[in-house]
Amino acid sequence: MVRQSNNNVYKIVVVVWLTLSVASVILAAVTWLDLSRKLAAAREAIAIQQELDNILRLMLDTETGQRGFTITGDEKFLEPLTFGESNLPPRFDRLVEIVKADSFMLRRVMDLRARAELSLNHQRHVVAVRKAEGGRAAADIEATGEGRRIMDTIRSSVADLRGMRADLVSDNGGDARSRLLRASLTSLVAGILGVGAGVFAFWLARVMLGHQQREKELMEAKLQAERSSQEKTVFLANMSHEIRTPMNAILGFTELLEGDLRESKHRQYLQSIRSAGASLLQLINDILDMSRIEAGVLELRLEPTDPREICDFLHTIFSGPAAKKGVKLECTVAQDLPHALLMDRIRLRQVLVNLVGNAVKFTDSGNIYVRVQWEKQQTSSHITLVIEVQDTGVGIPQDKLEAIFRPFVQAGAHREKEKSGTGLGLSIVRRLTEKMGGTVTAASVMGQGSAFSLRFPDIAISARLATGEKLERSGSADFNELSPATVLVVDDNETNCQLVAGMFAGSHHRLLYAASGPEAVTKARDFNPDLILLDIRMPGMDGREALTEIRKIPGRELTPIIAVTASSLMEEENNLKERFSGYVRKPFSKLELFDEMAHFLPQSKKRQQQPAATRVSSSVAPELIAELKRLKADEWPTICESLAVNETKTFAASLERPPVPLQMGHLA
Repeated sequence: MVRQSNNNVYKIVVVVWLTLSVASVILAAVTWLDLSRKLAAAREAIAIQQELDNILRLMLDTETGQRGFTITGDEKFLEPLTFGESNLPPRFDRLVEIVKADSFMLRRVMDLRARAELSLNHQRHVVAVRKAEGGRAAADIEATGEGRRIMDTIRSSVADLRGMRADLVSDNGGDARSRLLRASLTSLVAGILGVGAGVFAFWLARVMLGHQQREKELMEAKLQAERSSQEKTVFLANMSHEIRTPMNAILGFTELLEGDLRESKHRQYLQSIRSAGASLLQLINDILDMSRIEAGVLELRLEPTDPREICDFLHTIFSGPAAKKGVKLECTVAQDLPHALLMDRIRLRQVLVNLVGNAVKFTDSGNIYVRVQWEKQQTSSHITLVIEVQDTGVGIPQDKLEAIFRPFVQAGAHREKEKSGTGLGLSIVRRLTEKMGGTVTAASVMGQGSAFSLRFPDIAISARLATGEKLERSGSADFNELSPATVLVVDDNETNCQLVAGMFAGSHHRLLYAASGPEAVTKARDFNPDLILLDIRMPGMDGREALTEIRKIPGRELTPIIAVTASSLMEEENNLKERFSGYVRKPFSKLELFDEMAHFLPQSKKRQQQPAATRVSSSVAPELIAELKRLKADEWPTICESLAVNETKTFAASLERPPVPLQMGHLA
C-alpha cells in the first residue's frame, strides 16, 4: 500500500517535470518568434524615422534656401531648393514602400507628401515673384506667414508619424540579440531546469499572491484616502460658496447702511457686525488655503520678484494699525540685494502678511522689525534669501514654539487677542514656506517678544525686471523710453548690424558691434555691456558657445543676453528660451525688439519725471475742484480712520474717474 502510494507520488512528480519542461521549451520558442517579429518591426520603424528625418531636413533646407534668395537675390541659395525638388520624390517613394502594409500610416504619409508639395509650390511662387517683381513683393508674401504655417503642419505631421512607432525603436539591435540569446539558452537548459523552475514558479506564485493581496489592500486604502480628501475638498468648496453668498449680502448691506446711520451707538453696532463678518471671511480663506495645500493642488507661479516692493506693501497695510497702538514698524532691505528673484510673489507676500499681522496684533508697545537679507552661494546666479520678523510683543511659551505651526493651535499666552484669530495663519506660513523650498523657525521670550526667521536657499536671480517694473510702451517703439544702455550687437552679417543701427538711430543708447563669437566674448569682457543681442548661427564659435564663454567672465553671469535666430524649429526655440535671457526670431520688427528689451532695461528717468499734468489742459475745470472738495469733506475722513482696503480701493477708483463735465470737454 505504501509502495503504491510512493509510485503515485513518483508519477505525479514525473508528470509535473515533463509538463514544466515542455512548457519551458514552448515558452522559449514563442519568445524567439516574438523577439524576431519585434526585431523586424524595430528595423522597419528605424527606417521610417530615418526617411522622415531626411524628408524634414530637405524641406528645411529648401525653405532656408528660398529665404536666403528672397533676402539677397543670390541664386546660389536656390541650390537646396533644386536639390530638394529632385530628391524628395524618391524619398517619399521609399517611405511609401515601407509603410504600404499599414493603411492608416500610408494615408498619413500621402498627406505629408501633399503638404510637402504644397510647401514647394509656395517656395517656387516666392522665388518667381522675387525674380519678376523684386524683394519687396516677395517679402510681402513671406509676411503673410503662409509658408511658416505650412512648415509647422509638416513638422507636426512628421512628429506624429515618428511617434506612431517610437516604442519599437528602443528595441535596438544589441538588446534584441541579447534577448534572443537568452531565449536560446532557455530552450537548451529547459529539461534540466524544469523541475527547479516548477518549484520556483510555485513558490514565486505564492509570494506574488501575497504581494498582490497586500498591494490590493494598500490600493484600496489609498483610494479611500483620496476619496476622503476629494470629498473634503468638495465639501470645503461648497461650504465656501454657501457661506460667501450670504456673507456678501451681510458685508455689502452693512457698508450701504453705514452712510445712513447717524447715532454713534448704531454705527458702533454696525462696525461690530462688519468686524465679525470680516473675521468669518478670513477663517473661510484660511481653511481653503490649508485644504489646497494638503490636497497638493496649490501651484507656485515663479516670476521676477523684488522684496523691496513687498516691504512697501507691508508698510502700506500695517503702518496705520501699528501707529494707532504706538508701535514702530520698520522694514529694511539689504542695499545690495538683487532686484529680481524668481519666486512666487503672491505666496511670499501672503507669508509675510501673516507674520507681520500677528506681530501687530500681539505687540502693544515697542517695535516691529522686518529685515530682508541674503547670503551668497557657490554659484553667483543663486542666493539664499533670509527674512526675519521680530517684535516686542507678549511672546510665546517655549513649549508652544513648535505647536503653533499646527492647524488650529494657538499659544494661549494672550487669550483675549487670540479670540480674533483662527489658529491657521502660522500653519499656512510653514506649509507655504516649505512649498517654496524654504524653512521657518521661531524663537521667543515671554514678555519680551518673538522672532520668526524665514530661509529660502537656492533662489535664482532673474536677469529680467521685477514684475510691475517692466515698461509698457505708450505707442510706437521709442527706445528713448528705456534707460540709456550699452548694447552689444553680435552678428556676422553686416546688413543685420546696419538694420539694428537704423532701429536705434537717434536714441540715447550706445551700440557696440561684433562679427564673431570670439570678438563678442572680448568686447563683453572689455566694455561690460548692459545687454547683448547675440546671433546664434555664426561660423566658428556660434552663439551657444559664445554664451557659455561670456557667462564664465566674472561679473557677466547675469548680463541679459537675447538670442537672435532665424530658426523655425520648435525644439530649438524652446532650448534657446531655456538657456538665454530672452529670444527674438528673424526677421524681427522694431516693436518686437523693443518689447523684448523692455523686460531687462528699466524706463528712463526722463519718462519717470514727466508730469502727468501734461496730458491734461492747464486750465482746471470748476467741476473738478467741486468734486475734490466734496470727496475731502464727505469720504476722506472715514477712509482715513478705517484704513480698510476695499474702501480705500473704491475711493482711489473715484479719484481716477473725472466728473462728467470734465470727461466731455476738458481733456486736452
